Amino acid sequence: MTTFLLVLALGALGSAARYLVDSALTARLGDAWPWGTFVVNVTGCFAAGLVTSRVVLVGLVGAYTTFSTYAVEVVKVDGSSRPAALAYGLGSVVAGVLAAGLGLVLRG
Repeated sequence: MTTFLLVLALGALGSAARYLVDSALTARLGDAWPWGTFVVNVTGCFAAGLVTSRVVLVGLVGAYTTFSTYAVEVVKVDGSSRPAALAYGLGSVVAGVLAAGLGLVLRG
């Protein structure tokens, strides 16, 4: 239960940090290009590479950006099989973009 509460608290901090970074960059640079999301994803990937605690990775960094977890997983898979890493990395992007497109179409 203690670990769950720690992940919950860190998740709240991570999602709040994402909101603040995204809002600040959008206010400063506009929304013609998603700078906030880009910066969150890149800084989150950097943080995920530094973090050694699974609780901090899932809670704080995971709430900040799930892209960071994806990036670390691609690198970890690469350690065992480069073709598997390529399939996971590209497959996730392609499937994610297709799923988002389908969601937008269904939303109308």
